[in-house]
Amino acid sequence: MKILMLSVILMLSSCSTIDQVKASKGIYCSAGYKAIRAVGRTALSVTTGLVSPDVCSQIDLIAEEVTEEDTVGA
Repeated sequence: MKILMLSVILMLSSCSTIDQVKASKGIYCSAGYKAIRAVGRTALSVTTGLVSPDVCSQIDLIAEEVTEEDTVGA
């Protein structure tokens, strides 16, 4: 029973986190922040060879997945 309650709490908090990020997309995806993150991603790629995606594109993908799940579950 405790595990069930804990999993419900975690699921609810993840939904609110996604909503908060979607609501704050204007801040995260402003031109200044995008430029700073691009410099950081480039430095990471050059030094380690790892390629990391842009946060804004990930927010869009997550928002699309959540929207699709909501329409399928409705």
